[in-house]
Order: sequence, then C-alpha cells, then structure tokens
Amino acid sequence: MASPTVVIDITPILPGGENGGAKVFAVELIRGLARLAPQAEFILLTQAASHDELANLDIENVRRMMVFGTPGSAVSHTHVKGFYSNLKPRLPGFFRRRLAQGAYIVSGFLKRAGRRRILQQIGADLLFCPFTAPTFFDRNVPTVCTIHDLQFAGYPQFFEPEDVAYRKSTFLNACRKATMLVAVSDYSRNSAIAYCNLASNKIRTIHSKMAQRISSTETADTEILKRLEVSPQRYLLYPANFWKHKNHEMLITAFGMACAQGLPQDIKLVFTGAPNARKDFIQNAVGAFSLAHRVAFAGYLNNFEFSILLNNAGGLIFPSLYEGFGLPVIEAMAVGVPVACSNVTSLPEVAGSAAVFFDPKRPLDIAQALIALVNDKALRNQLVEDGYRQSELFSDTELMASDYWGVFISVLSGNLNT
Repeated sequence: MASPTVVIDITPILPGGENGGAKVFAVELIRGLARLAPQAEFILLTQAASHDELANLDIENVRRMMVFGTPGSAVSHTHVKGFYSNLKPRLPGFFRRRLAQGAYIVSGFLKRAGRRRILQQIGADLLFCPFTAPTFFDRNVPTVCTIHDLQFAGYPQFFEPEDVAYRKSTFLNACRKATMLVAVSDYSRNSAIAYCNLASNKIRTIHSKMAQRISSTETADTEILKRLEVSPQRYLLYPANFWKHKNHEMLITAFGMACAQGLPQDIKLVFTGAPNARKDFIQNAVGAFSLAHRVAFAGYLNNFEFSILLNNAGGLIFPSLYEGFGLPVIEAMAVGVPVACSNVTSLPEVAGSAAVFFDPKRPLDIAQALIALVNDKALRNQLVEDGYRQSELFSDTELMASDYWGVFISVLSGNLNT
C-alpha cells in the first residue's frame, strides 16, 4: 500500500509521568514512524486531558484527533466512575472482579460513544494500539497491539481485585482481536504465550530501542542538583514511579543497611516519580529509618532535568520486582552511568552482562550491590565500558520504528510470515 492511513490510539496517555515508560515508548515510536514513512498518514486518537500536551507530535504526516474527554463524554465517564467507586467497597472480591469486567466494557463503550465507526470515517487502513487495549477495534480494519507486561498475573497482590480483572480483560481482548501482537521483550512475549496458550506466530518481539533518548550532556546547568542538595557523582538514582512493584521499601531498607556497613557518608539516594499517596508513604518510611538527610525526592522531571540528574549520577539502582523491559537501565548505560539491578523478569535480558545483579527480595544483596557500585572503582569502570556496548543494542530508534513498520506492512498485505 503506497500511502496507508494508520490510526494510533494514544487515548490512555495522561499528563505528566503517570504512564511511566509506556508513554515514552509511544511518543518516541510515533516520531520514528513519521520519519520513516513520510508517505503515510498517522492519525493520533487522544483524550482531552493530554491532547494539548501532545501538540509537539503534529507534523506534516501526523495529526491529533480528540475522541475522548470532551465535556459531554466527561460527564458520563465521571458518573460511571463515581458509581463504581461508591459501590465497590460494599462488595466481596468476586463481585468486585465481575463489576470491574463490566466497567471495562462500559469504559470502552464511553470512549467509543458516537465514534463506533470512527476508523471507517477516517478511512483507516490499520489500527495500532501501543497501550495494548484495542478500544476502537473494527473487524474491517487490521489491528496491531503492543504487549508491555503481564504484571497482573505475576503480582496480582499489588492490585485491587477489580484492577486485576480490568488488566486481564484488556490483555485477553487484545489477544482475541489483534491481527498481530508485538512484545517489548522476549520475557513479555514468552509470558504472553504461556499465559493464554497464544500461538507463537501471533506475537513478535521488538525491543524498545531508545537508549539514546537521554543524551550525554556537558551542560553547566546544575539547578536540579542544587535543589536536591546533591553533588555530582555522589548520589545513586532510582528513576521510577511509586508503584508497588518498584520495590521502594526494600531499597530503603537496603540503603539503611549499606549506610551502616560502609557506604560513604556523602552518598545520597535520589528518587524520581510523580507525586501520589504512595510517594507520601515512602517518604514517611524514609523518615522512620532516620534517612531523610540522605534521601531526596525529585518528583516528576522533564527530559532536560532528568538528563542532568542521570548524567551526574554516581550510579543507577533498579530494584524492581517486575519489568516488561526496563528503559532506565539502558538509558543509564548509554551515558556512562554504572548500573545495579534486579536479576528477575526482563532485566537480565536487557542489561546483559553490563550490570551488578541482585535478588530484589533480599535487602542484604541490594546493600552489597550499593556498596560495590560506589566503592569498587575497577568494577565501576568495567560496568561503564560494558554498558556502552550493551546500550548500543538498544539505541537505534529508527530500527525499532522500521521493525514496527515491517509488522504493519505484513499485516496490511496479509502476509504474516514475513
């Protein structure tokens, strides 16, 4: 097809950093696809809350279309959300899960309200869903969905029962309706195949190649460091939202142990992440461990601020219990920052041999990794050298876009074996 029209559903994008790495992935991929296929038209379906924020994606062959969150639909969605929030505390877990499945259907209906034939109205040749859910699915339009992770299956205890049901419904709906699925890592692909006995030829791995998104910088602007009261190379950075699987509590415990076991007194720990109730909980835990003077909370940072904070870090620590990919690991490697990370899920696949690995459920393991990352200069130098090489495997955003475009062409042509 010489000039296809590709509709990309980015209605799940929220303002700021609430989407974590999935938002970074979607935005970078859209830019890469637009450069790679200037003959194609890319139409981005957005919601009102983030529509204006995404204006910088508009170029000659990319345009946004707000389809959700307009004043009329916002009232309906608010009423449904309020009804669900008021009702769920009165119900046992089984009924909450059932109610969540119904809420998933209603949410999709509200998003599609008045837009049931939107793909046909646009003249779409393909629907791409980088956030998994095929909300605007049309049986007459081929669909590609990205699978980021199956955390709901691996750690259901981190979610409310209704949230597990919602996430499961989203995943299974994508498996049923998508013409082709794409996983961001082999780990996520294998997890998807095992979870629902998915045919192996229906899902492909395309790694998130965005290591160079944060460039090495020599800027003298250190305002963010002054605000956090940290010095270059004298802090360890953990860039993650305050979600339960990010394992902040264990890291705080390990950091306290490391401080007692020889971690230099001027080494601090810096957290980034959008403020929420769990951030307040983690901050209180830091105070309870008498570590407030050694732990800083940077909040949600724009790319410029994050680039400065990452480039000046003495190391990146990543104790996550579950990752579908783990973008910060390769971002750190690409700018010469040594990495220590968990030895579970996708992280060994992404980090290769260029990180100090530890068991994220054992605080002593994490503490020893922290001390080694700071005190062992030979190890640090080796990690930096190995990290540069490892990050090169995940640096070519144009190649990532090309791989996705290849999937799109295969789907459009009906030749799914290419």
